[in-house]
Amino acid sequence: MLQTLARKGQIAALLLLSIAGSVPTVVHAESTDTFLTHFITVLNASMPPSNNPAAIANLFESDASVYYMNPGVPNQKGREAIRQYFSSYGIWFADWTHVERSRLIQGNRAVWEGTEQGHDKSTGKPLRLPVVFILEFDDQGLVKENRVYIDVQTIADQLK
Repeated sequence: MLQTLARKGQIAALLLLSIAGSVPTVVHAESTDTFLTHFITVLNASMPPSNNPAAIANLFESDASVYYMNPGVPNQKGREAIRQYFSSYGIWFADWTHVERSRLIQGNRAVWEGTEQGHDKSTGKPLRLPVVFILEFDDQGLVKENRVYIDVQTIADQLK
């Protein structure tokens, strides 16, 4: 019963907006969850050893931004800059993957928490570091913005 009332409320709100002359594009959480799953799947499939930075870059809008919330990690603006950044992963890592711990979805935004792990290419040492992505998707499932939180000190400590 409450779902029916809530649904009627959503329809009424959309009708009011259409009368006012502008109906926003609505991205539902179910779509965003699917977009996020696709993002992580392609990201993992395109990391070393397969190393396909173009496939990763194509997950983003042409003018997307990736912001690293850590000093010393460069931000990227645009698909080409994103591709160039991820092309370095083949130099740094023998293999690399993302393992999910949790996700939160609201509208077209997602928060993904997990662990990045693999092996340093020059030393062979195993690496594991916590990571959080805060992503905003467009209606087609492309990333508009990704804010990345990683503990870069963890890498330095593990390489000692």
